[in-house]
Order: sequence, then C-alpha cells, then structure tokens
Amino acid sequence: MAQWTIGQLAAATGVPTSKIRYWERKGLLPAPERSGGQRRYAPQAASRIARLRLCQEVGFTLEEIATMDEHRASSPDLWRDLVRAKLADIERQRAELDRRSERLAGVLSCAHADLPECPHFQEHVRDYLAARR
Repeated sequence: MAQWTIGQLAAATGVPTSKIRYWERKGLLPAPERSGGQRRYAPQAASRIARLRLCQEVGFTLEEIATMDEHRASSPDLWRDLVRAKLADIERQRAELDRRSERLAGVLSCAHADLPECPHFQEHVRDYLAARR
C-alpha cells in the first residue's frame, strides 16, 4: 500500500500541512509512521481528514469531534445526541439571524433621513434598554 508524505496528503485534501500537524498533536489524527524522519500516511488518513473538515463545516468544534471519537465504542449513540444538540444550536442561531434581519429590514424601510429619528430604530433602542434593566 502506497503511503503519502504530509505534502501529498495536504494536496489531496486541501488542508494545510500545519493544520494536519496540529490535528495530530491534538490526537484527532493518528500519529503516522515515519520513514527517514518524514511522516508517512496511509491513504485512509485522507478520509479521516475529510470527516474532520465535514464535521467542522457543519459547526462541530474540535473538542466535540474528539468527544465523539473518544466515546464511539462505549457510547455508539453519543454522536446522535451531539448532532441533536448542534441542530438545536443552529436553530437558535437561525432564529436570532431572522430577528436581526427583520430589524434591519424595518429600519431600512424607514423614510427618515437620519437613523436616530427613525421610529423603528427608536423602538429597537427602547427594547434594548428594557432588556438590560
């Protein structure tokens, strides 16, 4: 089975060598074999890197990914709990973004030339102050 250098692995996955080394230090990638002082990766390392990137792209932190890996054998359904929690977090963020978008759209629709004179903006200022009392 052919092994890859860190440069080849980085090129194949689009992940910088510095990030690959960092993930190794954090235990997210298994330590590779070494030959002549160089890291030599099995082709499966590319799949592992792809899984790490995909998990990060959907919002998982490296700590959460490590938790999933650490408990995979002892708690096979843990990943489902973490995915549910991540989905709930995304829904909270989406609701917050929707609220922000509605506020901005309301302010933008205002005919006043000066933002502080806008009744929509004044309402948001009052709401902000009321929430902090």
